[in-house]
Amino acid sequence: MSIIEINSQFRKYAFIALGFLIPLTVAGISILMVLIFCSSILDKTVYSRLKEILSNRVFVSILLFFLLHLAGLFWLDVIPVNGFKSWMVFIIPLLALSVDTNTARKGIYAFIVGMMIAEIGVYYNIFITWEQYLDGIYGSHLYLSGSRISYNPKLAIAIALILVTLLGGKYKGLRQTVTVLFLISMIVNMFMTGGRSGQVGFIMVWLVLSFYYLKNNTQGLYGMLIALVLILFIAFNYSPIFQKRAINAVSEFNSFQTTSSSTNDCIKLSDECRAISGSVQRRLHYNQHSLNLFKASPWIGYGTGSLENIWSNYVDNSKIFIFKITNPHSHHALILVQFGLIGFFIYLNIFYQQMKAAKLMPKNYEFKPIAILLPVFYVLINFYESYLWTHHTQALFAFLVSIIYRTDMYEKGPILDQ
Repeated sequence: MSIIEINSQFRKYAFIALGFLIPLTVAGISILMVLIFCSSILDKTVYSRLKEILSNRVFVSILLFFLLHLAGLFWLDVIPVNGFKSWMVFIIPLLALSVDTNTARKGIYAFIVGMMIAEIGVYYNIFITWEQYLDGIYGSHLYLSGSRISYNPKLAIAIALILVTLLGGKYKGLRQTVTVLFLISMIVNMFMTGGRSGQVGFIMVWLVLSFYYLKNNTQGLYGMLIALVLILFIAFNYSPIFQKRAINAVSEFNSFQTTSSSTNDCIKLSDECRAISGSVQRRLHYNQHSLNLFKASPWIGYGTGSLENIWSNYVDNSKIFIFKITNPHSHHALILVQFGLIGFFIYLNIFYQQMKAAKLMPKNYEFKPIAILLPVFYVLINFYESYLWTHHTQALFAFLVSIIYRTDMYEKGPILDQ
């Protein structure tokens, strides 16, 4: 076996392992991403396929996003911090060239298996800390890796992949029964944990896939909508965590609206602002002041990696209290501050090109529903967190985009009937 063949085989195993480890470990994700990247750039056969990347508008939009970050270094007035934290997104085109279509498909199935293990781990940790859990202690100790911020969005995507197999009629008999049981366990797990952005994402996943598959089946569509209402009703009445966090979200939003409209934040204090409490109010607070920074430099922003230092200067020169942050907890706000409207349109172009590509995919391509869903999902959850910075969700986005939007996945590779 030649060195090129050994290198190619290594990438296949590494790619599948990456899919499996995305729900389970931060270090494993980084190590495998770097190894796949290095292995790919050392393989001469990869360069012969660069034309495939340049003919794919989704991957070109990623390259433009990377070039935006390089260009943004030239109008910086401060030292860059975390400017290239979305590095896994930048290597999507190379990931797309790294393995064959069969391995790419196996990578997606490996992610589902890894997510099942992560879910079982959460159930186990809830069980061994049951009394604490009932008392409302549901922190990061419940998760094998990460926190509710990243766990619930990953779980929502896993639910989406399972729904695609069920609604698409791919499984029958015992396999269908086992898949339904895992779907139920994942939905229960979704509302036993506290990640609200993932829960909102789940609702969107359910609605999009229901309309995609059942728009011509009125009874089936009504059945899915009724099922969603029942899921939310049961979750609200029997999951104290979901009920508490849902009520708190509404309460925090309403009280923030009242406070900010009457006092425009609060007078600057030495240590804390007592008028702003809770994660929803803080996110609204961050968005409000991100908008102020954006208005001061609306076209090109402040440059790559400028957010932390620009925000710190803004806080120091303000007469009202503003929390110091390293992350505005909204990827949309982050892009607007760093790159202004020009950069924001380059950023949105990624999701636009994904939607355009999905529209052109054949109906019998098994991942077409996910190709439609993925950009909508990330645009939605990026209102609540910088999910193309957050390690797990950034890795999942890079992994899925590098697979699903490859034209050879549906033009040349094996296609399952829907």
